[in-house]
Amino acid sequence: MKREDLKKIEGLTDEVIDKIMQLHGQSVESQKSKLTTAETELSSLKKQLEEANQQIESFKGMNIDQIRAAAEEWKAKAEQAQKDAQAQIQQLKFEHALDQALAGAKAKNVKAVRALLQMDALKLNEADGSIVGLKEQLEKLQSEADYLFESDQPAPKVVAGGNNQSVMNTDPFIAAFKRGAGLKGSDNG
Repeated sequence: MKREDLKKIEGLTDEVIDKIMQLHGQSVESQKSKLTTAETELSSLKKQLEEANQQIESFKGMNIDQIRAAAEEWKAKAEQAQKDAQAQIQQLKFEHALDQALAGAKAKNVKAVRALLQMDALKLNEADGSIVGLKEQLEKLQSEADYLFESDQPAPKVVAGGNNQSVMNTDPFIAAFKRGAGLKGSDNG
């Protein structure tokens, strides 16, 4: 969906188009997050399957005691791999939620704002996908470095083509002083 296509539709104002683009952007970001999560899970599962197949091949030449020891070792590795994969997924969810929250706070440069945040103090709330502790840090940043965020106030408009004429100084004392001093333009200020 492009902004130009929406502008072609008669009756849509810029404000309505902005709202539509914002909602569309949120939907796209949500789908990107789901895709990234699924790709990470798939990659992790492929790696685990590959390791399991290698382990099975190594079982062919072992005796029973070696197989039992290897099975226990494999079990521990599988549990650790699952924990690592879960940690990666949590980190991806956190980063996506943080990026969404910063975009919602109208950060001009998400990376710059991220660099100023105390990441240790931020936690992902799984229930609603929000970042706990972010609001306080953003309020502080917005008051200290408001240039990092877009303003709600509209930008001033520059009006071209004014009637630029010099202002005449009508004070007779100043005009007489300038004439006496031999300054040019003794009639104006």
